[in-house]
Amino acid sequence: MKEIIKKLHKLNELDIDLQTLRKDLERMPKELAEKEEEPKLLKEQIERRKADILKLKMEADSIELEMKAGMEALKRYASQLNVLRTSKEFEAVKRQMEAQRGWNSENEDKALALLSQAEVKQKEADGLNTKLEEVEQVLALERERVDKDVADLTKKQNDILTRRAELSKDVPGKELAIYDRIVVNRGQATAKVNKGFCSACHMKLPPQVHNMVLLAKELVTCPSCDRILTAE
Repeated sequence: MKEIIKKLHKLNELDIDLQTLRKDLERMPKELAEKEEEPKLLKEQIERRKADILKLKMEADSIELEMKAGMEALKRYASQLNVLRTSKEFEAVKRQMEAQRGWNSENEDKALALLSQAEVKQKEADGLNTKLEEVEQVLALERERVDKDVADLTKKQNDILTRRAELSKDVPGKELAIYDRIVVNRGQATAKVNKGFCSACHMKLPPQVHNMVLLAKELVTCPSCDRILTAE
């Protein structure tokens, strides 16, 4: 039984290593997926800037068309001045021309303001594009590192599973079933007796339990944490 207990202890060391490996294999892709969110957000911001720029330029183009129409109106008013017969008609056309010039000037200011806003948005988009390139370069290196680490950990996991399968062959079914039940519930399935205490839960063991562990004629579990006890 001593040899079986030793093998169970070794088996538990392998299982603890497996648990750590599996946590790392689960954690690393999740962390990478979180980092991959940043370029997605940057791309969304860039697309919003592009949409804003397009809208601003379309509005500026529309105003410029109105300005052209206004310039044509001024030309028509100017041509009318040559054929007017009374000063009253002349003053009326002159006032219309002044109003048209004011309207044209106002539209020109609006168009310039819109183009200025578009320029600001373009600078923001350029900055975001630069940041996106930097982030994607870093992310490419991170993907490469994670792929390598995952491959290495997967190989280690397979090696441990092979060793575990070989070791399990030498453990009787009854004892292996007890061990499997405990390892599923506890993770750490074995614990050493240290000066009369369970090394896992640190509870003092009854003297008869301690003696049974030392005799090692059967599997003995801790009355407190239910782990398989082994001698120091």
